[in-house]
Amino acid sequence: MTAQELYRRLVEDVIDAEKLLVAMMVVSSGYMLWGTTQFSIDRAARFPRLVASVVFIGSLLLLFQAYLPAVLRNALLSEGAAFEASDEFAQKEADMEEAAAETESTEISSVGRPIHDSVFTALSVVGYALVGYAIGLLWASPLFVLLYARWFRIDLLRTVILAVIGFGIAYSFMIVLTVPMDGGALLFQDGVSWLPR
Repeated sequence: MTAQELYRRLVEDVIDAEKLLVAMMVVSSGYMLWGTTQFSIDRAARFPRLVASVVFIGSLLLLFQAYLPAVLRNALLSEGAAFEASDEFAQKEADMEEAAAETESTEISSVGRPIHDSVFTALSVVGYALVGYAIGLLWASPLFVLLYARWFRIDLLRTVILAVIGFGIAYSFMIVLTVPMDGGALLFQDGVSWLPR
């Protein structure tokens, strides 16, 4: 058995990649929720606490959906009557699922990479958090976007545009929330002085 066959068997038969991703969301949102208790200004903790709470509860519901009462499970997994898709969208979705089913039989990843897409997403999110801690989320955000877009084979021009947008969003959060995202534990520990605030 080759390493790729072993990996495929591990991902497809032993580990449910979607549950792994949801479990990581539970852990990360739980950590963020705990982190909001460390804020010295209670008002500043409201929005992050609200977002972390929504993600934490939603992730728990998805993770334990098999154990929920039928009424709650049906509401959680409904077909989306409120957001009913058009027939054209449903047809395109069915075509994409058929194409994905055909590629799944021969490839692990939808873009021909050596690991499953969900595993890469989970690992890249962990990497983003670690790199963000080390160098600051402002600098880690465009790096994450570059890596993620290149992994999924998005052309270089769109990748660069997405990275610039990612930097702009992170910079906007830094300015609006007045959170020092430009410094990390290892690099730019006091932030950068040349960046307008």
